[in-house]
Amino acid sequence: MKDNTDKRLDQLFASARTERVDTVAAEEFFETRLLARIKERRYAAVPWYAPAWRMVPVFAAVAAVITIAAITYNPARSSDMFAAITSGQDEIVGNSYLAGE
Repeated sequence: MKDNTDKRLDQLFASARTERVDTVAAEEFFETRLLARIKERRYAAVPWYAPAWRMVPVFAAVAAVITIAAITYNPARSSDMFAAITSGQDEIVGNSYLAGE
């Protein structure tokens, strides 16, 4: 059993190369169709979310500046890690005692 698939494949490709495809219909009015498609895409409506996606880097930069400014210019910074939870608790307890709650 001799394997001659390569020879058969070469014969198939050779016969396909000699066959000419009729492209006259595709070539007809090609420029007109191309210009019409370009014009259609040029005047297509821009989706409402496209400007928001273009502004993402600006939003990220603003958020970074606000974060850096909040960390840098915070005068009442404490080294106690529970200070954020307990800050102002004494005043709240005192006010509620004086208010009778």
